[in-house]
Amino acid sequence: ILLLFCLFAGLYSRAQVFGGNPPSLHWKQIKTDTVRVIFPPELTAVANEVASLAGQLGRTQRTLGKKMRPISIVLQTLPTVSNGYVGLAPRRSEFYMTAEQNSFDLGSLPWSQQLLFHEFRHVQQYNNFRKGISKLGLYIAGESGLTLMNSAAIPNWFWEGDAVFQETRETRQGRGRLPSFYNGIVTGK
Repeated sequence: ILLLFCLFAGLYSRAQVFGGNPPSLHWKQIKTDTVRVIFPPELTAVANEVASLAGQLGRTQRTLGKKMRPISIVLQTLPTVSNGYVGLAPRRSEFYMTAEQNSFDLGSLPWSQQLLFHEFRHVQQYNNFRKGISKLGLYIAGESGLTLMNSAAIPNWFWEGDAVFQETRETRQGRGRLPSFYNGIVTGK
């Protein structure tokens, strides 16, 4: 009886979705020499823009070094958090496409461009900080070791400050041009 129950249980059971994207979501991709943008079909125009701008940044912004390794950028539509990140182990970037509700915090750039200019700088940082003790960490523990050594060698204020600097330098409305961005620095909050 137990064997029959186990055989037929699969017909009536269903898998649970524990967050993330539902299995029914279809994905498309655009692959260039700089990035592979992975996105749901409704973001085709945004994905084309991200791929194009990433290609331009990859060819022009060489202030940290000339090493360029392609990276996958996933455009996520379901998270309700306004953010993006670049991660190693596995090496990829994700853009959460829900924009900030207070547009005065970020200026007038479209959200996808804001994310790209900031997060792509982190990609450039990771591409060119694979040297010295960080490279040793890469050989010993893979990309997790590289992340650990980079975090130990380079302070967080540099990572983020450099990315905000790129936003400001490459656009007409980066956060470095917004007076409200400096409020916390001036007031100490």
